[in-house]
Amino acid sequence: MDEQPAMTVPPELGYADWLTAVAPAVRTLGWERHMHVDNLGEGVSIALLDVLPPEDVELVVEGPPTFSISIFLEGEGTVSIDGGQPLVVTPGTVVICSTDQIVSGVDVLRGGVRLRIVDVRFEPSLLADLGGPLWRHYGGRLLVDRSVPESGAVMVGFPAPPALLQVAQHISGCLYRRADVRRLYLRAKALEMLAIVMGLFLETDASAAGRGERAQRKVEEAQRLIEGRLHEPWTIARLSREVGLNEKSLKSAFRAQVGQSIHTYLTQVRVEAAANMLSTGQTVTETALATGFTNLSHFSKTFRKVTGFSPSSLNRRR
Repeated sequence: MDEQPAMTVPPELGYADWLTAVAPAVRTLGWERHMHVDNLGEGVSIALLDVLPPEDVELVVEGPPTFSISIFLEGEGTVSIDGGQPLVVTPGTVVICSTDQIVSGVDVLRGGVRLRIVDVRFEPSLLADLGGPLWRHYGGRLLVDRSVPESGAVMVGFPAPPALLQVAQHISGCLYRRADVRRLYLRAKALEMLAIVMGLFLETDASAAGRGERAQRKVEEAQRLIEGRLHEPWTIARLSREVGLNEKSLKSAFRAQVGQSIHTYLTQVRVEAAANMLSTGQTVTETALATGFTNLSHFSKTFRKVTGFSPSSLNRRR
């Protein structure tokens, strides 16, 4: 295994300093020479850890507010925030963590397996300039959520897409030793990694927005079907098939968009149409059949419940 340079502690890393949380545990284990930290300036730092733990290791860590993207190129174990469930990590797992206060946790690393991690940290002030906490709006792309909201801590994990793995490999394999060139190269890679992650979340948001627009169209289609074919025996299952949206989604979207359930809307539209027909001289029987009521007694009860008077009284009143 190629050894990393001895651990360096750059000055003025700020409150997103990776070492603040991990250095004490690393020193206790004697892993200093296997870790390297680069302070890239303006709220960005990268830590590389490449070590072969001889046995299972438990790291108790505590750190200040930060936003981090950690990619496990190699290694196995779990990471967790105090009060939350452990997140299982394997080669290729991305762990995104965002905290707005001091948070502690426990990392358990499997012994006898090479551990190679690329950990990129961003100060919240930098992220504020980029549009805020997009990572809080996570969706189906994420493998598992191990956040602890009451502690102001978000931690999620998911399989790294190829583009993200490639950037992590570039960072891990950086050969530049001249300080200014290395800093420029790694900073560019750190921001590229951030851009890829933000793109994933924005894409998830865009997909959610697309699903919302589709559901809206399906609800409008369902309304047109009901209003245009009142005489047909509509059920939620049949409407769902007609518009091409599953029952649960249709019911939820309908209530959110129209403000009432499908059944209530159907009844209301039918009774309104029936009242108009009765007012033009149609008989009660004709009206009931034309508006989807096959049982006159049920029609009369429903009509009276909605309007406050019977269909026959309206017909006589005309």
